[in-house]
Amino acid sequence: MAELPGPPTEVERHHTATAYVVSNSHTLLLWHGRLRMWLPPGGHCEPNEDPVQAALREAEEESGLTVEVIAPPNMLVCDGPEVLPPPAVILIEDIVRDDQPFHQHIDHVYFTRSSVRANFDAPVPHGPHLWVDAAMLESPFSLPAPDGTLVPVAEDVRLLGIRAIAAAAAGESLRA
Repeated sequence: MAELPGPPTEVERHHTATAYVVSNSHTLLLWHGRLRMWLPPGGHCEPNEDPVQAALREAEEESGLTVEVIAPPNMLVCDGPEVLPPPAVILIEDIVRDDQPFHQHIDHVYFTRSSVRANFDAPVPHGPHLWVDAAMLESPFSLPAPDGTLVPVAEDVRLLGIRAIAAAAAGESLRA
């Protein structure tokens, strides 16, 4: 059996959480002006905040919607200790920017469902946004930035968006 590589000793890592918000078979993408990318809601975990709390908070702050995590199939349920739902995936993202030293984000990605049907035409707190459906996400495509420039949607965003929409259609909420 191959040994797993250890963490890099010279790279600073930040824990982040992402929430793919699904409503009415669409998922929300937000324009990230600094990165010039379309991304789902997400951000850094606050001190003493677990990744689920961070994903729920970021979703509400950026979308204005209260969401619930979609429980994965066969999630452990027991009287104790507390069991957090696992993320759909954990991404290690290299952050390369002129205004910061190189670092990585350990991104806990969750699929969530809005507690109310979203109004796709309503503004969201984050600003420029689009609701996309699975048909749009099936093939590589570009979306217009606020300045009209077409920007390709990243492959991981596209593929995870498809999975989030499917999970919302099939999954149970944590309250079930």
